[in-house]
Amino acid sequence: MSKITEFRVARDDLARTEVATRDVTLADGEILCRVDRFALTANNITYAAHGVDMKYWDFFPAPDGWGIVPVWGFADVVASQCAGVAVGTRLYGYWPMADHAVLAPVKVTAGGLVDGAPHRAGLAAVYNGYQIVRGDVGDASVGDERAYALFRPLFLTSFLLSDVYGDAPETFVLSSASSKTALGMAQGLLAKGRTVVGLTSARNRAFVAATGLYASVCVYDELPTVARAPSIYVDFAGDRVLRRAVHTHFGDALRQSIVVGDTHVGVADADGALPGVRPEFFFAPTHLATRMRDHAPGGFNERYAAGWTAFIAATAPWLRFVEAAGDAAVTTHYAAMVAGHVDPVEGLILRL
Repeated sequence: MSKITEFRVARDDLARTEVATRDVTLADGEILCRVDRFALTANNITYAAHGVDMKYWDFFPAPDGWGIVPVWGFADVVASQCAGVAVGTRLYGYWPMADHAVLAPVKVTAGGLVDGAPHRAGLAAVYNGYQIVRGDVGDASVGDERAYALFRPLFLTSFLLSDVYGDAPETFVLSSASSKTALGMAQGLLAKGRTVVGLTSARNRAFVAATGLYASVCVYDELPTVARAPSIYVDFAGDRVLRRAVHTHFGDALRQSIVVGDTHVGVADADGALPGVRPEFFFAPTHLATRMRDHAPGGFNERYAAGWTAFIAATAPWLRFVEAAGDAAVTTHYAAMVAGHVDPVEGLILRL
């Protein structure tokens, strides 16, 4: 029998948390993984905000009323009842905010495995795969583990957004322009020669401008000063009041409204239908499957790898990793993330 310590979030109040321990016993075919490091970003708050409707709470079940926020990072196998997976194997993938996790590996290859736990069978398959990481220093497939954990899942969404919409001639208007997913999309759009306007807070304006990824940067309160050119709005914040303001300001000039994230927790929706186009929610796994089919075999992966290399190089001048461990540290950083108080230059790499 082993113990797992979990960081749990109240489903009805994402700011309320607890740290709890439970006992687990490995069944035949299962492995126990020690979660070594994981990234915490605004993307994880989106997972929590959509825990019910997008089934993010279902990946790592918790007691009634509680949820466990999924995170991306690295873990080591510390016990194994699975003949194909040895103790000491290092994995990159989708973990609970916990110090350990139990997987039931299937489809084990030299490069990875899939969690075949019954409760995950009906969930989005993209989250169930785990990459086996070689033990040698400087693994070319991963590089800096901190950057990989921080950006890899976010950049997939960023790349898909720029790949799916980036050929449109309209101006792109991105909310939460300081967020890592928005920055990745902005970099991809800039590479395609698109014009990108960043909306951000006054506190983050200087940072967003310094990245050099946006043609112009506008504080939210200054939205009325943005030119009403034909535009596509990409909402990384989930702020319904801001969404209404954008729709109202652009009117018929707004050609598409794409909702990617809901990180502004607690912002009330405005009453009534929005002016202009109907917002559409961007679900990355669905678009990934489509783009994999659209491109020739291997074509998508080649484009993605090139985009990843370019983006990581672009982050070097401003990124500062913040690494912390322990229940108290995780609780503090999570609370700051929910409240929107994390400095955009910081990349949080945590461990319970």
